[in-house]
Amino acid sequence: MTRQQQRNSQRRARRPRAFSYLELLVVLALIVLLISFLLPSLHRPHDSSNRMKCASNLRQIGQALLLYSNDNRGAYPRTRASLVVKDGPDPVPVWGTGIAATQPYEEGGPAENDVTAALFMLLRTQDITSEVFACPSSDTEKDLYGGGTNAPINRSNFTDYKKNLSYSYQNPYPNSKAIGAGFKLNNAIGAEFAVAADVNPGTAGRGDNVLGPTSSSSAKDMKQANSRNHDRDGQNILYGDGHVAWESNPFVGVNRDNIYTTADGQIAASSVDANDSILLPTDD
Repeated sequence: MTRQQQRNSQRRARRPRAFSYLELLVVLALIVLLISFLLPSLHRPHDSSNRMKCASNLRQIGQALLLYSNDNRGAYPRTRASLVVKDGPDPVPVWGTGIAATQPYEEGGPAENDVTAALFMLLRTQDITSEVFACPSSDTEKDLYGGGTNAPINRSNFTDYKKNLSYSYQNPYPNSKAIGAGFKLNNAIGAEFAVAADVNPGTAGRGDNVLGPTSSSSAKDMKQANSRNHDRDGQNILYGDGHVAWESNPFVGVNRDNIYTTADGQIAASSVDANDSILLPTDD
C-alpha cells in the first residue's frame, strides 16, 4: 500500500459513520414516543390549576346564593314563574331570554321559568363579578354586559349564556308533583343536594349524550354525560352545604342519580321530588 493509500484509509477510519435510513426511523419513533409520554404530564398541572380555579368559582357562587337567601327568607334566586296548578301543565324551563330588560320580574323581562335569569340575579344583587361564571377550562369569557357603561343592574340575563356562562344551576321552577313531594330550593336543602356544576353537556354536541350512560357504565361511556368544561374527565359540583367536589361522573347527589337529568330521565323538566337535581342550561 502506498503512503497516499494509507492516508486515505486513515481519513476514512476517522470519518464518522452516517446513520442509515432505518436507524433514523428508529430514532424518530423514539422521539415521538417520548413526546407522547411527556405531553400529558405537561398538560396535567395546567388542567389541575384550572380545576381549582373552577372549584373556587363555584364556591363563590355558593356563597352568593347563601347571602341572597339570607335576604329573601331563605329562598334561592328565581325570576318570573308560570302558575303551577295541580294536574295542570308543567312549567317548562327556558334560558337566555330578556337579556336587556331592566326589570326581571315584570312583563317585558325574561320569559317565565328562565333558569339563567335566576342565576343572573346574583350579579344584580351580590358582590360577585361576571368572571366568576366563566370556567378557565372552557371557551367562555366574562360578560361585559354589552359594553359601554352597562352594568348588571340594568340587565336581566347573561348577554350570551353560551359565551358567558360555564355553569348549570338547579332548575328553581318545580311542577306540582315536585312541590307535593316537598321540593324547595332554599338554604335548608340537604348537604349532598347538587345545586350547581360545570355546564350540562346535553345531547347535541359531538360525543355528548347525557341520557346515554347509566350509573354502571364504563369510564369511557361515562364521558358522554360529563361536562365539556374539563375535556369530559368529570365536573366540579357545588353541594347544598357550600362545599365543592370534583366528580368523575354525574351520578352523585342525594340519590346518586344523574344530576343533569331528572330522576325519570328528562332534561328540560322539573325535579320529580325533594332530592332530585336537574342542573340547567345545557350547552346544546
